[in-house]
Amino acid sequence: MSNSATSIDNIAMQTIPKDEWILFLADFTQRNRGAHARLEIVGNETGYLVETENRPFDGVSADVKDGEETVWISFGASPDDSLAHGVQRVVTLYALRGLDGSGEVLAGESRDGSRTVLYLSKPADFALPPAVS
Repeated sequence: MSNSATSIDNIAMQTIPKDEWILFLADFTQRNRGAHARLEIVGNETGYLVETENRPFDGVSADVKDGEETVWISFGASPDDSLAHGVQRVVTLYALRGLDGSGEVLAGESRDGSRTVLYLSKPADFALPPAVS
């Protein structure tokens, strides 16, 4: 992980280099699957929007092949309760490990300046069954 940091909403976040997104997000998913999540979007067109709240986090992945810059975040404990959110044209990913018993935070900034922020509880507080391949 890069040593550079930025501040999103006054929180020091580590920048994840683009060539590390896939591996980092796989590890992030493994550490946090089952944590309850809040997904916020802040942008010029959307203003401030809470996309979902208190929903089990299922995983996050990046599509970077062929010049794509999309991050997919999925939620839900079962197929009937699933939600997927795509963040398009991501230019920077930031992460913050849980501090003082709080969960991790993942943020993406898109080319249009909008930000998507995923706040997680501690995964030990909740549990999902193992992922099905």
